[in-house]
Amino acid sequence: MTGAELKAALLEECPVSYAGITYQKVTALIYRKAGKGTRIQISGELLDRNGRAVVIAPAEKIERGTSNA
Repeated sequence: MTGAELKAALLEECPVSYAGITYQKVTALIYRKAGKGTRIQISGELLDRNGRAVVIAPAEKIERGTSNA
């Protein structure tokens, strides 16, 4: 996902997938400065289906889910 797509998923509270696992929703966007330049790395905080744990994943590896978790 792009940063804009990840933000939309956050606001819509839709399920997302990462590494073959479906997560309930995106609970946060994380912007980190990467290296000495001006590059920004965007990550998403993903809530698991039980609502008890989160995973931090790079935005480009997160996909929109197809059903509610």
